[in-house]
Amino acid sequence: MLSILAPFSTLVTTAQAEDALVCCDAAEVDLLLVGDSDLQLTPFSELLSETSSSASFETAISSSEPIGKWSLDRAWPGTVPDSTWTVELEYTVSDAGGANLNISATLVIGSSSFTGFLGLDQQFVPQGSGKISIDIPVEELQVNGGSEVSLSLNARSIVFSVPASGAKVEFFWGSEEHASALSAELPLVDLTLDEPVVEGDMVYFAVRIESPFGMEALVFSKSIALEVNGVILTDDPTEVLEGEAILVIWTWDGASGGEETVNVSVSYELQEGLTLDGSANFDIETFDGTGDGGGYYPLNEPLRTNGKGSPLDVSITMELESEDGGLRLGQTTILTIEGEMAFWIRWGLDHLGDETIPLSTVLKNFDGGSINDEQRGSRIIESAEISQFENYMDSYYITFFQLGLGLESEEIIGDLSEAQSFAITLDLMGEDRVRNAPLKLRIDSLTPITSGVGYRILSSGFMSSQPSPLWSTYDLFIKIDSTAMASFSSIDVKQNDEIELNFLRFPWGESATITATGFTQSDKFTLDSQPTTSIIHAPIGLTLIMTLILAGGLWFAFRMVSNRSKYPLLFEMILVPVVFLLHFFALEPVFILALSGGTVFIWWGTAIISPKTGVSGSPKPQIVVENFPTIACPQCQTSNSVTSDLRPIRIQCSGCDRIIKIVA
Repeated sequence: MLSILAPFSTLVTTAQAEDALVCCDAAEVDLLLVGDSDLQLTPFSELLSETSSSASFETAISSSEPIGKWSLDRAWPGTVPDSTWTVELEYTVSDAGGANLNISATLVIGSSSFTGFLGLDQQFVPQGSGKISIDIPVEELQVNGGSEVSLSLNARSIVFSVPASGAKVEFFWGSEEHASALSAELPLVDLTLDEPVVEGDMVYFAVRIESPFGMEALVFSKSIALEVNGVILTDDPTEVLEGEAILVIWTWDGASGGEETVNVSVSYELQEGLTLDGSANFDIETFDGTGDGGGYYPLNEPLRTNGKGSPLDVSITMELESEDGGLRLGQTTILTIEGEMAFWIRWGLDHLGDETIPLSTVLKNFDGGSINDEQRGSRIIESAEISQFENYMDSYYITFFQLGLGLESEEIIGDLSEAQSFAITLDLMGEDRVRNAPLKLRIDSLTPITSGVGYRILSSGFMSSQPSPLWSTYDLFIKIDSTAMASFSSIDVKQNDEIELNFLRFPWGESATITATGFTQSDKFTLDSQPTTSIIHAPIGLTLIMTLILAGGLWFAFRMVSNRSKYPLLFEMILVPVVFLLHFFALEPVFILALSGGTVFIWWGTAIISPKTGVSGSPKPQIVVENFPTIACPQCQTSNSVTSDLRPIRIQCSGCDRIIKIVA
């Protein structure tokens, strides 16, 4: 490690100690049986698939037939102790009362072979599902890196008991439901504590992981932790691939200054229930106040993931506007990157065009431009390196996104080949050193889109499926706006109920926000819309049409109740704010217009059935008729006027109040 840091600091020293191999001899481990055509043994449950693999036998057999052969890619050098290995295999018997099984298991380790058989107490298995186990005695032997380790299972004979048509026995492996495994005791991993490297008052402790599993030893392991003097280092380490070994490096700033002896211990959980650990003492000498280089700086390209992935924040702003009868979408996407991915990008910026060290394809293809050797590998990201990165990304962004970031560029930032203009800029967020610090990648674009055609705002497909995830979780925030004459029509969230959508419509435009937190690459969703310039969808057009329908309908309704009670109609005017409220919450324009028309018909129906309030207008003047015929009262001889031609008729005498009946 001295050679890694020496070119960059005159204060880098190594501790007075050598690398210490602290682990491990043979350990008890469960090697899972996985695979369908390519059968393998692995300690990592993450390699189990969703569906099981199987081998079935539908007729009785009397001669040996293979079930399967599983193997490790290669053994790890060391001593395999005298022990008993055990195979556990899941099975199902169907359409028979049971089956008599005679099964053998052959284990090959290097040049030695060991065989075990199914015990007599397990040879009859009843109908249904269960698990059989076979013990294989193994003698002590030495293995090297080229030694074969394989397991072969063979059915020597199978006889069904009370079989029906379709009698079958089937053996399963390779899934969480059927996690068949080989319990073994063998060497798997070497853990080495490299001699510490001191830079001023900072000390770098590295754990070297060597195993037959390569990157899987880091990606699929449960955890790895380092303690210095009994205190766990909680900062994220840096991971570097060095040949077939993995270096995991922690930075320690707890030195007391001067010479001291520190105890360093590592704890590595290969699989659940199997933790490998070791420790060593190192003599170090530190110097106060000089560890300001920003942390460990590897000579080789750092890993992009520790197997768990880095956090990602995706912020997208969209603005839709009408232009010459069409639509134009302005989009700004900001990716806030942290963790191993941020460190990898910073380190890559400091090595643009570097031909002196091996680089991954995505970094090797970068053109170094005018960057000189003094700027390259300086542990500081100069403005020239940022400019070269931004300029080269104009033509290289698809490759960088897909191979470097594990993101599909067209899904997350759109097809920039159709954009009128776009720009990609990098924001180091005030930290220009090569260290594990966040940064932002910003993509601005202006793209014409077709009115009335479905548009995919975003889908979970923007994150490529990765067996070793580059991203742990991501947060999503999308802000969408439109102008008065352009509309997204609707925004549909599909396949996921955890995405929060707020969509509002104003006369001057639409506004929507979409948020999601803690999503992983396994979360699925789509966000779709249908942008348009249609007048009935445009916010200002829809508002005017809706207002005219309601105002015209209300005016006509009040004309209809000019001589009727107006109170029912006044009560139903509460529908006006209801319609405007639904318009505000951006319901479908067709629904809003239908609701406006329905409201008008309700008003008209109410106007028709409203009760009349009496004769309208001023009372008509009475017509006075003179010279009515008269009749004398037989009682008092008073003359009384006869004002009607109706016969018979009764009138009251004005003199004596006698009722006079006239019949002719």
